[in-house]
Amino acid sequence: MNAETVHRLGTTGALAAAALALLLVLAEVRERLAAARQLRGALDPAARRRRARGNGVRGTSPDGSARIPRRLRERAAPLGGGAAAGALLGGLLGGGSGLVPGALLGAGAAQWRAVRRSGSAAPPGGSEADPSDIALCADLMAACLAAGATPGEAAGAVGDCMGGSLGAALTRVQAELRLGAEPAECWLRLGRLAGAHEMARCLARASTTGSAPVAEMARLAADIRAAHGRSALARARKAAVLATAPLGVCFLPAFLLVGVAPVVMGLARSVLGGAMT
Repeated sequence: MNAETVHRLGTTGALAAAALALLLVLAEVRERLAAARQLRGALDPAARRRRARGNGVRGTSPDGSARIPRRLRERAAPLGGGAAAGALLGGLLGGGSGLVPGALLGAGAAQWRAVRRSGSAAPPGGSEADPSDIALCADLMAACLAAGATPGEAAGAVGDCMGGSLGAALTRVQAELRLGAEPAECWLRLGRLAGAHEMARCLARASTTGSAPVAEMARLAADIRAAHGRSALARARKAAVLATAPLGVCFLPAFLLVGVAPVVMGLARSVLGGAMT
């Protein structure tokens, strides 16, 4: 087997891996669009009833297509992208010299993606959601409840749309409610997620009264955004103080040497000269 054959085989394999990565990325985009359609369907009572009548197929995505495992997409997409880069480098450099950089690029992309998703994959009890995500979640929950969705349906639709630790916690609440768990306990378990305690307590209280907490959720979202804005302003002021402190340390000795020291020396000379005469 000569070098030309090895080069062709490597290029063909890299292009096949790149095509697979493209298909996996398209599948992930399709799933995200399906989650967005599910959220819009939760805001429409008629669409929600149609989905309830037609929902009987297990193992399919909300748009009816079979799901490709998320773990396969997360691992194969970066490696396929690295293989595509290796094929490009191999075509530019000639031979199989681009396959090693492509493999390193794919491994680095996979590691970066794993580190990026590690925070959202952490257990809800030990993680903390972004206040802006919690405020958005409260707004979406209020919109779904105002449209007539039950708290469990709203949690499922918002959880599929949000993603991350907060979305996983909401999806878990929907699954527990479908299995017949106590609603108050399900919502209080959602409160273990740091930052979501007030929202969970509001939904738990609504589960006992039977009323949809639309106004409470909207007010909670506004309060969270206001508190987040005040916290951001305080951090900005603290950063400004910390940034100007080194400048003060540098300029204060210079001011003393250039501005104060000559005046003191001049006064001392005049006073001491007058005393000596």
